[in-house]
This record gives sequence, C-alpha cells and structure tokens, in this order.
Amino acid sequence: MNNLAFDTIAHVEEIVTDVLAMDLLHSSPDFFMKVLEVAKEPTSMSLVGLRRSVADTSLGETDIELVADGPDGRCGILIENKVRAPLMDRQFARYRMRGRAGIEAGQWTRFRVILMSPRSYYEALDVEHSQHIDANLSYEDVVTFLGSSPEFSFKHHIFQSAITDYRKGYVKSADTAMMNFYQNYWAVASMEFPQLRMAKPEIVGKDGSWIYFPPLYAGNGVRLIHKFKGIGCELAVATRNGEKLAEELIPFLETDMTARSTKSMAFVTVKTPAIDHIRDFLDLRTDVVLSLRVLDRLRSFALDEQVRSRITALL
Repeated sequence: MNNLAFDTIAHVEEIVTDVLAMDLLHSSPDFFMKVLEVAKEPTSMSLVGLRRSVADTSLGETDIELVADGPDGRCGILIENKVRAPLMDRQFARYRMRGRAGIEAGQWTRFRVILMSPRSYYEALDVEHSQHIDANLSYEDVVTFLGSSPEFSFKHHIFQSAITDYRKGYVKSADTAMMNFYQNYWAVASMEFPQLRMAKPEIVGKDGSWIYFPPLYAGNGVRLIHKFKGIGCELAVATRNGEKLAEELIPFLETDMTARSTKSMAFVTVKTPAIDHIRDFLDLRTDVVLSLRVLDRLRSFALDEQVRSRITALL
C-alpha cells in the first residue's frame, strides 16, 4: 500500500461495494480469476456478461450477474452483496430459481450462487439461507487481494471500512427501548395468542419495527408481519407472480383488508394504529392486543382452504 490517507467512512452502502466489485471484475483479470476460483469454475474462462441489479423476471433481483464462458459452456455467477442488511424471505432460494430460469432461457448451462459479504455475516446465517449458497466471497478476502496493489488503495479502504461498519453495527445492534417493547409484546402474544407462535425475542436493534411471525406453511414463503410504525398488519407471500396472486385474493378479502403486490411478493394488509415503542407499554397494550387480533384474522384468512390453494399454486 502507498502512503495516501483517506477520510473515515462510517457507513458504507451496498451499492458502493456493488460498483467497486463490478469495476474490478471488468478491469482486473486477476480479480475475475479469483471470483472464478471462489465459484469453483475454471480460471481460463472469459467474461462475457456483467450486469447490476438484474430483475428480468418475477423471481426477485440479483445484485451482480456475471456470465463466464469456457469450453464446458457458460456459467451464470449470481452474486448477492450484503454489508449489514437483513435477508428477505427465501432470498437465496429465489437466487437458485433465477439460476434455473437462466438455464431454461439459454443464458447459461450452469450457475453458481455467491454471497459477497463480511465473513461474519455469512457465518451467522441460518441453514435455511446458507444451504442455497455455493460460496462466500468474503470482504476480508477482497481486502487481502487489494492490499498487494497500490493502485487499489481506495478500493481497499472502502472494503475495509465496510467490514468495520458491519462489526460496529453488530456490536451496538441491541436497542434497550426496542428490546423492552419486544419482550412485553411477546409476553402478551404468547399468553393470549399462542396460535401465532411468536418466537421469544433475542437481539433487536433500533430498526426492528417489523415483527416477523413463524411461517404459516410452504416453507418460509408465507408469514405474518406486524409493521407497527404505521403500515399495520400483513400477510406476506413470496411468490412467482405477486400481481396475479394479489388479484386472485381480492374476492376473499374482508372489508378492512387490501391486497397489494411487487414482482415477487403479494401482501394482504389491514391498517392498525401506529405504535410508538418508546412509550410506557401499559399505554400501548390496547393497540398491541388489537393488532394481535388482526394478525390472528390474517392467519385464519391464510389457512382458509380456497385462499391457501391459490397461494400455494403461485409459490
């Protein structure tokens, strides 16, 4: 490394490391070979495609899509990049779905799913996520690679800052006010609404304003969420066609329910009072119970035979 000094970067956004990684893939043959090695692909392959934020189908978005070509055919290397953001439901399962869709469409003959992240992020993943990942391109390995080349000093600084950012975020992730609210919320839910099966809270940070409940059926793709800062209570479904599913659920909605969708999600929402978790819980308890009743109604809605058949048909 040279003697250049760079400003401290306290918060590194994923889009920044996305772009830097793409620049390296394009400009550094050695880095491209390193990614091929991580993916367990021949290093003699050539780069024939490189795109960011790819959402060509209803199966979700790929952060970096890399296509490499060689004597044994083309390989799609699908990279999810994480600095600190939580994972979405079935996020890597949907990467595999996109990989298979690419084979069917003739984009590549095989694919690999790679997580680019701080190593500790990867190591902390539950098996429901990690089982769908072929390899981890760790930020630490990227930093080691960049450290031997003075021309990569700034990129080295950014990736090292991202590792520090993640570690700081992990250490200070627990928020006292949010933890107290979650504990009280869980006490009410477990005593009065055991059918919702709310898990006992562990570490909750300042941004923990979405309370996730265990999956209702079909793996992890159908679950209840209480977005207590204002949106309300939702039934959330990860789906191959969010718009179609939302339309099919409309005839079954109760009067206060609304359906909305994204490309890969469908939601049934009931507006409930916004909750300020900092206030005394006794003042919030009535709204919490109201919301839990709504969540229980959404649970019953999802378990209705006709509703369930339409959901499972589009998972």
